[in-house]
Order: sequence, then C-alpha cells, then structure tokens
Amino acid sequence: MSAHIGPDVTGPDHIGPGDAGPEGAGLIGRERERERVAALLAALPRDGGQVLHLSGAPGTGKTAVLRHAAARAAEQGVRVLSTAWAPAEREWPLAALNHLLRPALLQGTGVPDHERAVLDSAFGGGTATPAPARLAAAVLRLLATLPGPVLLCVDDLDRLDPASRDTLRALAALCGGTRVGLIVTERGASGAPPGPYPRTVTLGGLPDPQARALVARAGRVTGYAEEQLVLAVARGNPLALTELSLGGGPLGDTACFGMLPATPRLAEAYAEEWQALSAPARTVLLTAALSASPVARDVLAAGALLLGSADAARDGLAEVVARGLLTESSGPADADEISGAVEAVGAVGAGATEAVGTVGAGVVEAVGAADTGAAGAVDAEGAADRLRFPDPLVRPAVLGLESTARRMAAHAALGQCIASSAHAAWHAARCAAGPDEELARRLESLAAGPCPGRAVLVALAALEGAARLSPDPERGAARLLRAAELAGERGLADQALRYVRRIDPTGLGTLGRALLLRVYDLLPGSGAAGRERIADLCEAAREVAAQDPALARKLLLAAARQGRWQQCGPDERHLLLRVAGELRTGSRDAWYLTVTALTDPLRVPGPADPHPAPGVSGADHRSLLSQAATLTVDFERAAPLLEETEAALRAQGRYRQLPLMLVPRTMCQIWLGGEWHTARALAEEARTIADRTGQPDWAARATGMLGIVEALRGNHDRSLEHAAEVEESSLRLGQNRQLSLAVLARAITASGTGRYAEAYDRLRSLFADPATPYAFEQFWGLAFLAEAAPPAGEQADARTVVDHVASLTGEGSAPLLRRILAYADAVLAPEAEAEARYRRALRPGIEVWPLLHGMTAFGYGAWLRRRRRVTESRTPLATAESLFRALGASSRAAQTASELRATGRAAEGDSAGVPAGDAPGEDITRVLSPQQLTIARLAARGLTNRAIGEQLRLSPRTVASHLYQIFPKLGVSSRAQLAALMGTG
Repeated sequence: MSAHIGPDVTGPDHIGPGDAGPEGAGLIGRERERERVAALLAALPRDGGQVLHLSGAPGTGKTAVLRHAAARAAEQGVRVLSTAWAPAEREWPLAALNHLLRPALLQGTGVPDHERAVLDSAFGGGTATPAPARLAAAVLRLLATLPGPVLLCVDDLDRLDPASRDTLRALAALCGGTRVGLIVTERGASGAPPGPYPRTVTLGGLPDPQARALVARAGRVTGYAEEQLVLAVARGNPLALTELSLGGGPLGDTACFGMLPATPRLAEAYAEEWQALSAPARTVLLTAALSASPVARDVLAAGALLLGSADAARDGLAEVVARGLLTESSGPADADEISGAVEAVGAVGAGATEAVGTVGAGVVEAVGAADTGAAGAVDAEGAADRLRFPDPLVRPAVLGLESTARRMAAHAALGQCIASSAHAAWHAARCAAGPDEELARRLESLAAGPCPGRAVLVALAALEGAARLSPDPERGAARLLRAAELAGERGLADQALRYVRRIDPTGLGTLGRALLLRVYDLLPGSGAAGRERIADLCEAAREVAAQDPALARKLLLAAARQGRWQQCGPDERHLLLRVAGELRTGSRDAWYLTVTALTDPLRVPGPADPHPAPGVSGADHRSLLSQAATLTVDFERAAPLLEETEAALRAQGRYRQLPLMLVPRTMCQIWLGGEWHTARALAEEARTIADRTGQPDWAARATGMLGIVEALRGNHDRSLEHAAEVEESSLRLGQNRQLSLAVLARAITASGTGRYAEAYDRLRSLFADPATPYAFEQFWGLAFLAEAAPPAGEQADARTVVDHVASLTGEGSAPLLRRILAYADAVLAPEAEAEARYRRALRPGIEVWPLLHGMTAFGYGAWLRRRRRVTESRTPLATAESLFRALGASSRAAQTASELRATGRAAEGDSAGVPAGDAPGEDITRVLSPQQLTIARLAARGLTNRAIGEQLRLSPRTVASHLYQIFPKLGVSSRAQLAALMGTG
C-alpha cells in the first residue's frame, strides 16, 4: 500500500474504487461528499480552515473521495500534502506525519525558533517525541509559512502510528481561522477517542443506479444476470462492485453461501483485522466463514477438531466476536440472522415449494431444510446460538486470505461435525479425492427446488461438484447439462457455455441429447437456427415425454417460438400442433394453449380458466397464460398477468425471461396506457436486458416496439432509425416475422406525415398471404390499414382484407380485436351506413383503449365535418385531440387540432384558435376561413397538394382551388412567400 498520495498532488493517482481520474469520469455519485469538499476548498483562501472527517467500512470509497478532493484542490491552485497508512511503518513514531510534512519541512522558512526546535526534535533525530499538542502547534506554524492555502489529506487515520494519529487529532482542533484544511479518513469505530470533527460524513453503499454505473465502468462482468449477482453481493460497497465477478473458472467455496469469490485486492482490505487475530481465532473465523451451517455449536465442534481443544475453539470464537467480525445470537433465526449457506437453496426434494424472499445482512434467500435429515437438524437447532457476519464481505475475504490446505482441512472437519446430511455433503464433496455416487447424489439434492436470487450460485456449485464426483460419465454429463440449463435460464450465458464445453455429446443418451437441445436453445445465437431445428425439437419432445414431461414441454415451446418468428410453413405448423395435441393434459392446458397461440393465434378458444400442467409452478403458469393472451391480442387479460410474472421472475433471478414479459407489456401499454412514455421505458429496458443476456432476437423485437412507439409519438426520424435496425437484425437472424414490426413503424410514420398511399402499401404487405396465420402484427395493422385506405383511395381493397379477417374471428375473440374490426368497418362503410357504424364503434367500453378511442373519434368527427355538420363534429374531434395529447401522439394531435380549427373551435393549447408559436398574425386569421387557414399552414410547411388532401380528406384539385383563393387574399404569389408570411420559412 502506498505510503502517501504525493507531496504536491496535481491529479489523482492510483485511482481507487469510485474514482477514475478527471472530473466527468471520476467519482460516481457521492454528491453530499462532493458538496462538503467544495465548501471546504472554497473557504480556505478566506482563512476559513475546516476539517472533514470521512468514516466507513472497508471498500466504501473513502480513499476515492480523498483523491477527488486532492484533485479538485490541485485544480484550484491549493497545495496538497498527503499521507496514508503503510504497514511496515506503523511501529515508527511519527512516520506518517513525516511523510505528510516532508515537502513543507524542505521548503518552509521563517518558522520561529521555538517551533523550529519542536519540529527538529520530532523529525530531526531527537530522542524525545514532543507532546501532540505542542507538535500540532508547531506544524500549523510551519504550514502558515507556505505560500497560499494548504490541504492536508490523511488516509486511514486510525491505522497510522499512534504518535502521528494523536498529533493530527490535535491539529484538527487548530485549523479554524487559518488557510489550512484537513480531510481525514478512518474505518468505522476505532479504539482511539474521537477527534474534534464538527463535520463528519459516514460513507455507506452506493444507491442502485450509481452502483450499476460503477460495475459497468469496472468492466469485470459479462452480462445482465452476472451484474445482478454482483449488485446483490456487494450491497453498494464500491470496492466489491469493482472487484467481484463470476470469473472464468469453477465456482469456489464462496458459492456455498451465495457469494462471489474475493479478489486479492478485496481480501487485502480486510487483511489487517485478520492478521491481528490469534491462531485459534483465525481457525474459528475460517471455519465460520466456510460453514454451510450458521449454528455456533457446529462451528465450535469443527474448530475444536482442528485445534485439538474445545476450550481453544471457544476462546477463539470469543475473540472474533469481541472484534466485531462475528455476532452470536440465541433463539430461532430470522431472515436477517441466517448466515448459513446451503439453506439459501430453498426447500428441495419432493416437498419443494415455490419460495421467493430476499434476506439481509449478507445472506441469501432461505426457505427450509435440504432433506429429511436436514429438516430434523433445523428443528433441533431452533433455539441454538447462531453466528452472523455483520459485514458479509468478511466471509469471502477470509477465504481469500487463507491457504488451500487450511480450507480443505476446515471442510473435512465441518463435514464430520455438521448434523445436517445435505450441509455435511457440501463440505465432504469439497475435499473428496475421487468419484463417489452416493455423495454426488446428496450434493445434487441441493440444486432441487427453486433457486431464487443468489441461491443459484449454491445450486450451480452443487451440480458442478456432483458432476465431478460422478463415476458414470453419462450421469456426470447430465448433471453438467442441468447446471448449464439453470445458468442459461438465469441469463448466465458464459457460465452455461463453460459447462457445455466440458460435455462430449457422443456419450449422451436420449435424455441427455434432448437436454442438450434445450440448453442450445438458451445460448446466444439460438434464434438464428434454421427451420430444421423445429423438427429436431419436436422429435426430442416426443422421445422424452414419458421420462421427463417437463423437459418435453420446454422443447416444444422452444420449437413453437422458433416457428413463429421464422414464419414456418404449413408442414411445420401442422407438426407443432400435432405434437402439442399428443403431449397436452387437457383442452385447457395453459402450455398447450400457448403453443397453439404461437402457431396459429386464431385457433385459440375464447377466454376461460386454463389449468396448469403437472409440475408447472405458479410463476411459469402465469407466464404461459400471459403469452397466450398477448398473442391473441387479449391485452386486458394479459396486462396484469405480465406484471405479476415480471415481478416473480425478477425475484427469482430469472433475468433471461424478462424481455419475454417486457416486450408484451409494451404492447399492452400502447393500447391500454394513458401515456406512452411508460411503453417506451419498458421497451428500452427489454432491449438492454436482451442485449446483455445474449438474446439478439428479443433485442430486435424490443427495438421494433420502440420504433412503433416513436412513430405514434411523432418522433419520425427516430422511428425510422429503429425500423432500419430491426430490418438489419431480421436479415442477420433469418427471422422474417420481425420485419412486420419494422413495417408497422414505417407505415405509422408515413401516416403521421400525410403519406397515406405509402402507408397503405406497406400495411397491405402484412396481409399478402391469406394462408399464413395472422397474429398481433396483422391485428394492429388492420386499424392503421383502414385509417390509410380512404385518403389513399383503397377503400374497396381494404374492405376485402377486413372481411377476410372478420371471417376468421369468432365470438370468443379478444375484445380489442373486435373493436378494431368495428373501427375498420366504420371507416370503410358506405356513405349511408357510416354514421351508424361509427356510433357502434364508439359505444361504451371504447375508453379502455385510448389510442383506438382517439382514432375512432377523429374518424367520426372528420366524417361529420366533411358533410358540413360542423357543430356536431366538434365534440368527437375535441375528444380525439385531448386523447392524442395525453398519450403524447404529437402528429395525430396536431392533425386533429387542424380539423378542429377548421370547425371554428380553438384546439386545446391554442390561443384564439392558433397554436402557440405558430400564429402568423391576427390579420391572417380574420382574412381566411378556418379551413383555408389550415390549408395555408400545411402548404407553408412544404406539403404538396396531394399530401394536404390526404391529411384533410380532400382531393388535390380541391386543395389547389383553395390555394388559388388564399394567395391573393394574403398578397403572395408563391409557397415560399407563404412560408415566410406564416413564419415557417
């Protein structure tokens, strides 16, 4: 460790956690500390010397704040003198103070003789060390001789040599009214009496957004799921955030208690406390850190076995507790007291239940005993003393400081002393020398049941160990495949790949080959597999259906998803539906309905209460229901299911599945939401998680939803950028279905800019093959196709499309789909029937879908106005304009406002009927009629007669006639002059 930061700091050196150099790329967060530093530095030139005391646990970033202060002081021309703890110099009196003052001692002149004598006695080889108060006064006089203000930066004050520490404490009381500032850091509570620090800041963990930024800057983690593990383990500690990761090797001892291995730098942060312990205390601390059981008597028994004396073990435990590294509590454990490890896995075996819960104080979710023997042990230990690590990072740090030989010896002792069979198996496996199927079986049981949060580390490590102990290579490969599947489901793609690479596929049986197919489906790039994968997955599902029904269902779901996004042909669809029919447990099987919805949504029967398949958890059942509801556009039913499932997946740590919930939630928000910024936020998060969990196909779908949202909001350039990204991804992945999202984005953009003919052509392509099963893309597209048809002159063709879709839907179809059909029916209706159909489309209940409500109200209002029923048209147009503004649909709101102004009524936000910032002058509004004013504005913005006509439902010839009258009224002869007059040129 460096003895000092530098005698005259000109910039931060050896950047620590939370600091990476110059402002803008340095300290993350810590706004309060920045403000305190800024205030201290601002006061120095005015003889306002202050003292700032920073305290906190190891790794909380005290040194980073100190370096930030030194860098800012140097930028402002303040002289910086620094010192820090150096282990080799702790026994040398005044060593740290000498480092601090060395530049001043060499440069300072004009110190009075009395103070010079004190300084010489302290630093010039004198035999006696001056009293702290006398030396502090002399130091202050020395610093006063230096030109300009001075900032003293002292790191780890509590660990400096006692003489330096006491003198600096005395100096802190003298800084007021001088140009000397002092910033000191120290760990938590030191044994020394408190210093005179009126300004003390205790550093805690970073909040989540800043913690994520620090993890990203450290660059050690490889994906979203690993980042989540680091955040959970580090609990905001900056050093842990920068140092922790899964790494590239097998999971180690720390996985036993749901933690990540400590790096040498993290372990070093706790080395002094560890080195200060006696040999028995170190042994007990090691045993407690390794133990899968939090029960004190288990740890003491293992410690006694290692030390050869129960008394020595008890003394060692007492010393560790006295130093605050462990606490001991009696009675049953609560969530904050459980520090044991394998309990984190959850209830396993036949009685496993779905349990999710987050616990504090450095532990993982705990839900019960590992097997019958463990259950008895837990019951017996209900009132036993339990051990807890107040600082959870001590556990991995201790293991990082101890040798492999001592860790193996402790494992062996714990394996003999822990009562729980499952807990003992963990320790026995860690030091087992050769294959042992019985031990492998016991260890494998730890991976059964739900593995929420950090408990996945326990399960993965257990499966790793069981595979290593397996005498049968095929059985070992199957255990590795289970580990790979678990890692893949959690989004730990790199970890899954490491397991897969250790497997020889030629040695796998039927079940193993099927599981390997399942794992491949979870790995990055699986979405790019060709259609032949569909048949492979279906065949594998059939082969293992009797042996492992749950695996068979997963395989067929993967095949159905592959078929949907690659727009498989009739043969593949028939195969999928036939195999699904063979494997289903009933006509209302939720899994079967989801496969059917993925293959042909219109074949799914109407709403009912599907039952879960055997062995399917509550969260998985809700996930299946939400997917089926989304694919059939039953968004009212899907929305709450999606929200519940998303929350459950987050709690369980199943991050890979989140985009499958977030993208559909975006769809629901577009149609059901009152504001589209929520939809955009959901799509952006879905894209981020999909990118970081190796799912480019779902990233493209999220991007497509972003394109649609931006098109609806009127952000057309951004929408087109997203559409181009989707098109590129679709070509790269070979998934044609995603192109429909780009088509929707481009078509809605074209409609929003008055290019209805282009919009219609794009939307019509979605219905080019009547034999292809329609899904939400076509159902959405139907509304916008009907909207674009009249101004594009395609009413007859659009009518055939609407009639075809209507013929495929039954009474059990989703309410939104029926409402879209009613809207299209009204827009395309013959003149004599249009009003009745509009009224039918606007019947009560339309309010549930604000976008469709706005589109229908606008269509009806425009229809009324074109028939010179101006007064009647104002109410639906005002309703539409209000809805579009609330949603954030700017281009639609502007178009509706133009229609509303043409009726002579001011639109929302207008001033005298003219939008703010868009008024050409009161004289123009008096000269032109409302409709002429609307046409003039559009022409001034550069729209052609055809584009203006498409927006206002007028022929180009009628628009030209209006302009012929407008030009002489305004005294202009060209569109350029019109634009200049209207303020748009």
